[in-house]
Amino acid sequence: MKAKTFLKIILWFMAVVVLLVGISFSIGYFYYGKILRSYLTETVSRESKGLYKAEIGGISLNVVLGDLTLDKFSLIPDTAFYRAHAHTDTMSPLLIRLTINQFRIRGFHVMDAVKNRKIDVRRIRFIGPEITVFRMKIPPKTNKEQHQEKMMSIPLPNGLTSIEIKEFMVENAKLEFVDCSRDSITVNKFPSCNIMIDHILVDSAHTGKQRLFNANDIRITLGAYSMPLQNGMNKISFGEIGLSTKSSEVYINDFHLEPLYNQHDYTRKLGYQTDWMDIRISRLLLKRMNLRSLLFEGKLQAGLLAIDTLTVDDYRDKRIAPRPGFKPPMPQDGIRKLKTYLKIDTVMLKSGKANYAEQTGAAPGTIFFDKLSATFTGLTNDSVLLHAGLVSELKGTAWMMGKGKLDVTVRFHFGDPKNKFTFSANMGPVDLTEINPMLTNLLPARVVSGKIKKLVVPLVTANDDVAKGHLLFYYNDLSVEVLDKKQTTWTKIKTGVINFAANDLIVNNDNPTKAGKMKTGIIHFSRAKDKGIINYFWKSTLSGLKSTMGFNSKAQKEMISEEKQAVQHKQKEEKQKEKAKKKEIAK
Repeated sequence: MKAKTFLKIILWFMAVVVLLVGISFSIGYFYYGKILRSYLTETVSRESKGLYKAEIGGISLNVVLGDLTLDKFSLIPDTAFYRAHAHTDTMSPLLIRLTINQFRIRGFHVMDAVKNRKIDVRRIRFIGPEITVFRMKIPPKTNKEQHQEKMMSIPLPNGLTSIEIKEFMVENAKLEFVDCSRDSITVNKFPSCNIMIDHILVDSAHTGKQRLFNANDIRITLGAYSMPLQNGMNKISFGEIGLSTKSSEVYINDFHLEPLYNQHDYTRKLGYQTDWMDIRISRLLLKRMNLRSLLFEGKLQAGLLAIDTLTVDDYRDKRIAPRPGFKPPMPQDGIRKLKTYLKIDTVMLKSGKANYAEQTGAAPGTIFFDKLSATFTGLTNDSVLLHAGLVSELKGTAWMMGKGKLDVTVRFHFGDPKNKFTFSANMGPVDLTEINPMLTNLLPARVVSGKIKKLVVPLVTANDDVAKGHLLFYYNDLSVEVLDKKQTTWTKIKTGVINFAANDLIVNNDNPTKAGKMKTGIIHFSRAKDKGIINYFWKSTLSGLKSTMGFNSKAQKEMISEEKQAVQHKQKEEKQKEKAKKKEIAK
């Protein structure tokens, strides 16, 4: 009897518990769901001060488990409202439009929210949403720093003591970025995006000053993507882009700038001569990024840009006429005219290779540099730094044709109106016949023999107009043959005379000579304004090489004459001082 009574009590108790759970679930589903739907839509409009509105198709709540599900949810910003009120408020210039069929909240402590006015959620997860981010113009503010600090944090709604979300996930999203911060609107679409946010905490103590949008870390990953450039001749693509607010890093994997036409058709499609370039970079990494400035103002500021495994294929078809009236800007001009603020303390390149081909006849002349490494410091268009006379330095190392080590240092004065810069270079031992793949297809000549002991360019000073300096070319056993494919009797005689003149009358076999006399080359080259800076470097150096061989222009002869006069004047002064000294001793 007692056993039966005890069993009845247990069954009665279980029935009551099931009934209470059912009632709670029903109330949560039908009553709390409706209340939450109304509360959410009203709160979004009120707390955003009319900037956003929320649309919710349906909502269900499991009070016991703390599970909340929203169907056909949309968050819609009013861009016209932002433009009208941005100057009077501290609205973030990043507006987000979100559309999703369903998303779920797990571990939502409903009773804690009711009793303590505290939102505590374990996880929010979106799967497959469509996200559009608008970057709007920032109006001028009297206290810009305080204004930006407020924009970087999530405001705490009235009536709540805190909001804590331990994990926020967005998976397989379609992302669209619309930049409205400039005169023209640009749109970029990314078919695959994942976002992971760790530990969002909003209360009176935690603002966006140290934690962007009140989160420990925001990690965004964009999947494979490609798009054609505006010129219709190239496209860019990458394997993955990612950023982390905690580490202040942005990376790009498998970057590719790819021509859409082959080398032969490229310039013919354009109708004028230009470089066909194919560029691949295995990994780009920006460290110590100022993500706040990047997100809100479009300013690119970083401590380091690391470039790993760069490959450049550059081809120029000189059989096509140059672009009429085209004057490529100097790097200094290009940096200063950038519409985006740029400041990168250090750029580092490792493991690079550059192939260059130039064609004037049936086959292109080719040359390559591998094992490229470089460091660039002070890459910026900051007007204050440029006005203060900042000197940016590039130091690089490469191996010409994989054989001769080349060290180069270039110092740019980005703030100089005449685009002043200097460069120096050193090349180690190499066999000169290595340059024949380039030389023989561009000029009717080839190097028969010759070894560079070293080539030194101590210092060249250059600007928009002219480059001046010296070149020391140490070599042995140099022999050059002038080629002529039209082997008539006259051309054979002519070629023989030119070879004799080149090898026996003008060019010494050795420098210094066996007698110890060193021939110094004079660098003097007037910049061709329709050519780029690489051409400027090469032609300036070539003028020094020609001078070493005895081929001097009028300007080079004048420089040689001036230097001789300066040496003679100095020697004369020294002799006069010596005589005066002897007279003084004699007294």
